[in-house]
Amino acid sequence: MSITPGMHSDVSILRAWLELLWLSIRRQARMRQMVWIALGLLFLAVLAVGLVTLFGSWTLADRRVRMPPGRTQPATQGASSVATTAKKSTEAPPKQSNPSPSASPIPLRPRRLTYQETIDVSQVLMLLGDRGGPVQAAVSGSLRVALVKSSFLIFSRWIVFAIFQSFLLPLLTLSFATDALGAERENRTLTWLFTRPLPKPAIYFAKYLAALPWCLSLNLFGFVAICLAGGEPGVLALRLFWPAVACGTLAYAALFHLIAALFRRPAVVGLVYSFFFEMLVGDLPGDLKRMSLSYYIRSLMFDATASMGLSSDQLTVYNPVDGWMALAVLAGAVATFTFIGMIVFSRTEYREDV
Repeated sequence: MSITPGMHSDVSILRAWLELLWLSIRRQARMRQMVWIALGLLFLAVLAVGLVTLFGSWTLADRRVRMPPGRTQPATQGASSVATTAKKSTEAPPKQSNPSPSASPIPLRPRRLTYQETIDVSQVLMLLGDRGGPVQAAVSGSLRVALVKSSFLIFSRWIVFAIFQSFLLPLLTLSFATDALGAERENRTLTWLFTRPLPKPAIYFAKYLAALPWCLSLNLFGFVAICLAGGEPGVLALRLFWPAVACGTLAYAALFHLIAALFRRPAVVGLVYSFFFEMLVGDLPGDLKRMSLSYYIRSLMFDATASMGLSSDQLTVYNPVDGWMALAVLAGAVATFTFIGMIVFSRTEYREDV
């Protein structure tokens, strides 16, 4: 079988593209300043989560119930009769005719019960007073189950949503995604890329694929480290949320790679976008947040907890979309950002960078 000149040309172009891809992957391994900053913030997050886990502060069991000002904490129905009986049994003897002024009783401030103590007292009073029946028993059992799941809710809200998904995920992706083309522009090595027998869209796509292994590895490694430091609720969050982290990484990498093709200082532009758009607009009420990637990443996370019967207390404000819809939007964002980036990179001269 003879190889025609056209086939030989196609093989040469494919080989050159694969060599460029492998070379770009190896060049991405260089630890630059943005990567060190991202790793430092990740280490601080893991350390903070580990300390919270060490002191057992994820659950609500040991936290005291908050009551409105001027009111004491009620227990359940029947508590007043039990408290009256206890008061009569511990009543002090009659006072003398001339009591000493220094013997006046000191009012004691009632201690607020913890959530666990409140549930336990509720069940004890229900058994002693024989009130409530199966309805109160079901309510008390539901509260106990909710208390067990509270550690996962607290960990998800403050660590997964507020810290990792809104802050660390775009920052960790930014450290590698903007460097794929940004380093070439800063080092003025685009001339070498343009001398390859490859069209510009193929060069752009190779650079994007070369950044993906490092972005995925850093984000998934960071998420695993944070979740393992969180103990049992962190392990559950890892099992439910890692697909959303991976999908979000692909979308953020495509966006930041496009920013690197548009701007000479992509890291600065990416930081401004992450802090002022994703963190602020992504949590605003209304439909404006649907323009952010974090909205669809968080929608995937909400969808992952649907089978557990858990939901956010801000669903009416956040109003997430269905999981399949969020996945379709993120996939469309990857394709759209990559296609636009190919067009921009192929039509831009970059004369000041060569």
